[in-house]
Amino acid sequence: MVVAAMAWAVAATAASDDSARVHRLEAEVVPGIILHTNAFLKGNNTEVRMMNRSFVAHLKYAFMPPEGSREAIIYKGVYQGVGLSYHHFNPQLGNPVSAYLFQGATIKNLSSRLSLNYEWNLGLTYGWKSYDEKNHPENRVIGSKLTAYLDADIYLRWMLSRQCDLNLGATFTHYSNGNTSIPNAGLNVVGARASVAWYFNRQQSRQEESVVPPSERYWLWDLTLWGAWKRKGVETANGSYPIPGTYGVAGFHFNPLYHLNHWLNVGASFDASYDGSANIEIDDIALQEEKWHDSEHDVHQPAWYRKVGLGLSGRVEFVMPYFTINFGVGHNLVNTGSGDLKGFYEILALKIAVMRQAYLHIGYSLYDFHYPNNLMLGLGLHL
Repeated sequence: MVVAAMAWAVAATAASDDSARVHRLEAEVVPGIILHTNAFLKGNNTEVRMMNRSFVAHLKYAFMPPEGSREAIIYKGVYQGVGLSYHHFNPQLGNPVSAYLFQGATIKNLSSRLSLNYEWNLGLTYGWKSYDEKNHPENRVIGSKLTAYLDADIYLRWMLSRQCDLNLGATFTHYSNGNTSIPNAGLNVVGARASVAWYFNRQQSRQEESVVPPSERYWLWDLTLWGAWKRKGVETANGSYPIPGTYGVAGFHFNPLYHLNHWLNVGASFDASYDGSANIEIDDIALQEEKWHDSEHDVHQPAWYRKVGLGLSGRVEFVMPYFTINFGVGHNLVNTGSGDLKGFYEILALKIAVMRQAYLHIGYSLYDFHYPNNLMLGLGLHL
């Protein structure tokens, strides 16, 4: 779905003077350090070995707006594209591969050839040596062969020539399956990136400053419908265990936004959700004996209305060509006395433009700024 959305965007932009667009290929390497957020990474594994290092090799294709165009002036240095990467970890984690979308742009020009830039990556990683109850029970970090891949970079770009850039910077990467299976502690890696980018059709070898055209202010009214699935676990004195079954989650956001400038929208959202795993209870005797996780008979479902969340959230959006990043913090207004719907919830989502009035929505929800909740995969409309 994500790759199809990008292909749609590429096809749509190709029709508008594609001959003037700038294209680039980039080869990148990222040696990294694994953050020890889990006992498995600290040495609780069959090798009794602390996992410290990682290495990633990337190959990326991106396109940029025509030089001197309105889009290039407003969104300085912007580029977006698709990438492939190979990840080398300890044998206990495996050597998976990733396919992803990415976008980057200039934060500040430091000179005519040097700039400070950012980049994000979002995609899927496949081929982990994941958790297996019989053969690999210690791995509570990666619970499935397929995970999400999220990466944020900040780097310096040095324009060596009209055709070539050298990039040096830092990265933070997170791998998680979004609670679609458990265990799901997730893996975090920080690294140093170095890359060489080769440009096709770039005419300038220096960066030029231009006056940004004024932006109109107006209201947007976004409606997003989303759904996903999740697993759930429970903590006991002897550790955490998965509750039997997979549970559906679904909802919508009605999100009025005020367009402040070319890059920023702010507003509020009315959020409704149904979580099939919310407020379920485990039989007390079964919980004490820790036999419940082998049988669905000890799992008690509450009434449907105790699974419904209705809340309000504040929203901020970072707007760029083709992609918009939406961040929100909210609180439910119903079922807040106890259970899974109390407290604050947080949302981080990517909107991918597929038509002028429609977008794909890929999001993730936390609660209380710490605990993973669920994915949010959906469609949205600008009303």
